Amino acid sequence: MFSETHELMISGIFALRTWCRDNLPTENSLIAYDLILVLANNNYDKNNISIKELFASVPHSYTAVRGHYLRFVKDGWVEHYLDKSDKRIKYVRPTAKFIKMMNSYVTAANKIFFKAVA
Repeated sequence: MFSETHELMISGIFALRTWCRDNLPTENSLIAYDLILVLANNNYDKNNISIKELFASVPHSYTAVRGHYLRFVKDGWVEHYLDKSDKRIKYVRPTAKFIKMMNSYVTAANKIFFKAVA
C-alpha cells in the first residue's frame, strides 16, 4: 500500500510536468529538459560551460542534443560567447529570457511541492 503522501507527491509531479510542458521549451523531450537543467545549474554555479562540455554532460546522442540546442539558440534561450584567451573555445550561457523562465519554474515547483507536503 502506498503511503498517504504518495498521492500528493504524484499529483505534484504531474502538475509540475504540466507546467513544464506549457512553459519550458522542451517540446515534451527529456533531452531538452536535461539540457535546460544543466544550463540552469551552470548558471547558478556561475560556471562557464563550453558547447562541447554541454553536449557531453547529457546521456543522449550528439545528433539529438544538437537539434534541441540549435533550437534554443534560434529561439533566443541561450547565446554563445568566445573564450577570452582561446578563441577556438565557444561557451554557452542562458539569456535573460531563459533565466526569467527558470525563476518561474522554481517558483512553480515550490508552490506545487510545498502544497503537496503541507
